[in-house]
Amino acid sequence: MASRLLRASYRMVKLMSELHILDVGRADCTVLLLDTPDGSRCVVIDGGGKFYKGRRPLLEFLTGRGINTIDLLILTHLHQDHFGGFVHLVDKIAVREAVAPCGDLQFADCVYPVFGTQEYYREYHKFFQYLEHSGAKLLSSIECAERMFRFGDYMLECLYPLKNSTMRSVVYAMALCDQNLTEESMKWALDIHKQTCNEDSSIWLLKRNEEDLALFAGDSTDETLRAALCGHIITPHLQKLSHHGINSRYFSEYVQKILKPQILVVSVDEKNYNEDMNTQITALCAAGKSNAHYTFQGDLTIQI
Repeated sequence: MASRLLRASYRMVKLMSELHILDVGRADCTVLLLDTPDGSRCVVIDGGGKFYKGRRPLLEFLTGRGINTIDLLILTHLHQDHFGGFVHLVDKIAVREAVAPCGDLQFADCVYPVFGTQEYYREYHKFFQYLEHSGAKLLSSIECAERMFRFGDYMLECLYPLKNSTMRSVVYAMALCDQNLTEESMKWALDIHKQTCNEDSSIWLLKRNEEDLALFAGDSTDETLRAALCGHIITPHLQKLSHHGINSRYFSEYVQKILKPQILVVSVDEKNYNEDMNTQITALCAAGKSNAHYTFQGDLTIQI
């Protein structure tokens, strides 16, 4: 009798799933803590920059919550303000499965000086070595096209890339790994790689059963987002606005009228926030009947 009561009490204790968008400055970092019949699962979408105000926000959040394993790690595209925070996870946080635009990158020696202080490509190589040596399952973004990752009642669907996406940023990143690169070829490949990283950003939709909970667009352009939404009817409760609310190439009132998120999250710091941005975001919120949240106001935590 006592054991039956104990089991019944245990079933009544339901963990609350949470969505956390961390304040990491002009960068992106989202942590999903999803309650499933098999326990809590941790999903991380982008890791923010390497440091923010001298802190390591992602690592501090995970260790503060007693989380030592990420079930699914996603890097939307190859930019430091989305990848940098991942380098602190090495030898501290285990990763079961990881999605990135491509696998390991080890550029030709002549390429690195061109990046100047952007040493994150060396760190990208080191991080992928860690993932490979630790036995994490590695998937490229294109392998996830139209795929759903399931966590109990929750599903994380890859809306972009599409199966026929060219992923030019990846093609030219791989070209930069050729040790026999000429200077002319390097400049050509580097220019196109930089130009196309954002448009190749992966886009993800979090759902619970048939309910659209949150849309994460990385730094995708408005054109890319429209391609991802084609054939879908999506009305998420929350949308993480692309490219930190900077540059109208990345969003439009037209798309916001379709999505109509209750909360529009802008991942930006106070330094990059200005009146022009406020005017632009106000117009987007009016189009989608949304409320804006800027991450410099603090971490956003929502029970889902």
